Amino acid sequence: MTTENTGMSDFVIGEALHTYLRIGDIGAVARHRLAGCDYWDKVGGSTLRKQDSAISFSGETDRVYINTAAECVIEDDKLKRRIHIAKSGSLSTVVWTPWTEKANKMGDMGQPDGWREMVCVESVNAIDNVVKVAAGTKHTLIVEYRAESV
Repeated sequence: MTTENTGMSDFVIGEALHTYLRIGDIGAVARHRLAGCDYWDKVGGSTLRKQDSAISFSGETDRVYINTAAECVIEDDKLKRRIHIAKSGSLSTVVWTPWTEKANKMGDMGQPDGWREMVCVESVNAIDNVVKVAAGTKHTLIVEYRAESV
């Protein structure tokens, strides 16, 4: 995704490539390579926290990991695969799953437990990592997804 500033003044943008990924079961996947990263926990009162290990899911999760260009890996044992998410031009990553209560209010999960078979992983520039696009320049956010069998 490229944003071009054709104007005479600089501007600031927040941006996201919003991606829902199909997985075998949200309770049986883990996200790797964000350990040690700071994140804003939007479910936990918008508090700043540090990720101490791989991410696993046991309830609603809505986090904005900041100051990281790290490639992420989703370990999906049920579908016997790893999903690699590599990015450039992005210093934030959003990890989100609605869990039961929020999913029941949404109406777009396809089936009553459809949320169990998805995780949202966004390559983002947000909060602490919005981007200044100088007059006459461009900013490009690139994401590459790769799945491998395990």
